[in-house]
Formats: sequence, C-alpha cells, structure tokens
Amino acid sequence: MLARLARSQAINVRNAARGWPLTYQGATAMTLDEDDLDLAARLLADRSGWSDAAPVEAFEREFAVWNGSTSASAFVSGRVALRAALDALGLQPGDEVVVPGYTCVVVTNALQAAGVRPVFADIELDTYGLDRDALRRSITGRTKAVLIHHLYGYVTRDLDDLLTIARAGGLAVIEDCAQAAGAEYRGRKVGNFGDVAIFSGDPSKPFTCIQGGVAVADNERIASRLADIRRAAPLQPDDVVANRLRNVPLNYTLAKDRQRWWKGDLAWLRHSDDYFFGIPAAEVAGAPPADAGCRMAAPIARLASNQLRKLDHYNARRRANARRWETWCDAAGFTKPTIVAGSTPIVLRYPVLVTPEMKRDLRWAYRTLGVVPGNWFVTHLHPAPERLEGVPNATCAVDRCINFPTLYFDDRWRAAERAG
Repeated sequence: MLARLARSQAINVRNAARGWPLTYQGATAMTLDEDDLDLAARLLADRSGWSDAAPVEAFEREFAVWNGSTSASAFVSGRVALRAALDALGLQPGDEVVVPGYTCVVVTNALQAAGVRPVFADIELDTYGLDRDALRRSITGRTKAVLIHHLYGYVTRDLDDLLTIARAGGLAVIEDCAQAAGAEYRGRKVGNFGDVAIFSGDPSKPFTCIQGGVAVADNERIASRLADIRRAAPLQPDDVVANRLRNVPLNYTLAKDRQRWWKGDLAWLRHSDDYFFGIPAAEVAGAPPADAGCRMAAPIARLASNQLRKLDHYNARRRANARRWETWCDAAGFTKPTIVAGSTPIVLRYPVLVTPEMKRDLRWAYRTLGVVPGNWFVTHLHPAPERLEGVPNATCAVDRCINFPTLYFDDRWRAAERAG
C-alpha cells in the first residue's frame, strides 16, 4: 500500500513538471456534497432508527411524486429492483426477454436468476438504445417482454416504435432508467412509458446513496405486486449498511475533493478495505448479488431523499456542461449524440464514437482535456469479458464509444444554493 502511495505521488510530480493536471474530472460520486457527508456521519453515530419503515416510505412517496409515477418501491440496488420487476410482471422460467446487446452484466444476471432467457438485439448508434428493426427480428413465440434502456441520460431514439411493437405483440415493457433519472419525453419523465421501470442509486448514476434502487409502476396490479415484494424482503445486516455509509466520505474524497491528488491516496491507504465495488468479481462471473432480494434500509433512504432534492439542480448542470463536449465534437470532427425531438436528456455522460485506438488508451484526454472519459461499455455485457455475435452496432460501440463527464468540481450543491 505504501508503494502505491509513493508511485502515485511520483506520477503527480511528473504531471506537475509536464504541465498536466493533478486532479482530473471524473464521472462518479459527483453529486455528493458536504451535507451528504454530515448526514452519513450522523446516521453512523446514531443507529436507533435504522430499522424504521418511515424514512423508506417517505423516500418512495417523494420519488413517485418527483417522477410522476403512481408508486415506487425501494430496494437495495437497481439490479435487485429489476429482479423484483420481473417477478411483479409474472415472468416464468423459460420466458424470453429481448435485451439490447450493449448493457451491463447485472441486467442479464437478474434475468437469468429468474430463469428468464435474455435474447440480445442490436442497438442504434444515435442514442445507443435498442433498435426497432432488431427488436422485430428478435421476437419469437416465447418472447414475453422487452427491456428498453435510456443510456447516458438520453431518451432512446426508437421509443415510440419500440412501444408500438411491444404492444402489438402483447409484450410487457421494462424501462431501464438507471442512467436517465429525470430525462423527459413529451413532458413525461422516463419510467412512465412501459409497464415497470427501474432506477439506480449507484455512485456512477444520476444520484447516489452508494447502493440503492427503485422500481416504479403506474399499473395498479404491478405496483401492488412490487409493494408486496418489497414488504416481504429482508434488510441488509447493519454492518453492511454501515459500510455503505462509510463509503459516502470515501467516495467524496476519491472523486470530488479538490485536493484528491493527495487526500485520495491517504484515504485509500486508510480505508481501502471499506471501499464498496459496485460490481464485485462474483457478479462479473454471473453470480447473483450477495444481497439479492433485500429492500432499502432507513439510513440509505434518508441519503437517497437528500440526493433526490438536488437531482434537478445537478441534471440542469449536466445539460449545461454538455455544451463543452458539443463544441469539442464540432472542432474535432466527431458525431454528437442525438437528442430525440420532444425530449430533454439529463446527459449523465456525453457519449462519443472515437477511434478504437483512442478508446484503448485514454491518456490523451487526461493530458489535453483534464478529464478521464468513461469507457462504458468495454464488452457487450460490461464488464464481463463475453462478446456477442450478430450485433454490429453494439460491437462498434464496444470498440469505439467513450463518454465524457458532465459534472465538475464547481457544480457543488451548497455553493449553488448560497449563490441563489
């Protein structure tokens, strides 16, 4: 560990000597602020209300109202919320669900844990969403649902056509809004176009409570089933909840602190054993999450409520900051992502197709732009090593798509609030 610290500081000395930045703009945990740190500290100091239902129910009501949904049910993660959504839809082992061939392994893990077979269809390269023609070709007699995702904070290009195809075939529609909380289409927030939708509170998502997820539904029958599943679900052990709370200041120091170039190394030296990896190795290999079936705990719900109050502000900042990358694309000759007519994206990250060489080695962006772009997705089922056949657009995105951060160090909530 000390060797890592020495190596990191040697790199800082080199970067300073060459005029390269010491701190770069990342893309995770950027909605955490001092108020979240204070809240996490208070929650760790007083565990008396950790099993209370009221904070969770309050967050569910707040989220449903904010999203314009009839109901919301809070789970321990987005992937657990997805599994609850599958059960609420009544999908059975052997059923097929059409899934974009450009997704996260936890999505397919949730399907397979339910005994449901994912059928992979190609994407389009305007918004990286499921392609309508690919969906048509993928439907079989066993298809019971289609999963539509809104990647990088953009409303998927073919949403209207995808919904029409699904309805004509009697298929349930699952909206994956993990990267798009707050995006709107024709005056409605995403998550209200399908039968059920899921959201995530992971550090890489629009809001973060370190680990959390939400499933929403407007259909009364599905909403009731989700609520029943949530009520019957167990809580994580207190030591796991405490770990997530300790990850609030740790993530802040590693990702957002202006002096992270040295504070981050010290924090990692002291607390790396506490760091919560969003997709542990077992899940990359296909295993279900260790906390499968768990509901959200009260302390995490209080963090999520605090984050929700800031989400509209941060989404507005994301959209404003995206102009930097629009200008960069115009100057560098790269194609900009598409904003669907009638939609308002949140631009969680700004996706661009670059050359495969530029994606393989991102140091050019750090040295010239002061950012480290995200590399979602490095495989078709990120970050599992599996590559799919027959999805050429998805393969193009795997090989060439990078995504730029859209929140910066000067986007802090409290600073903006004080400025009016």
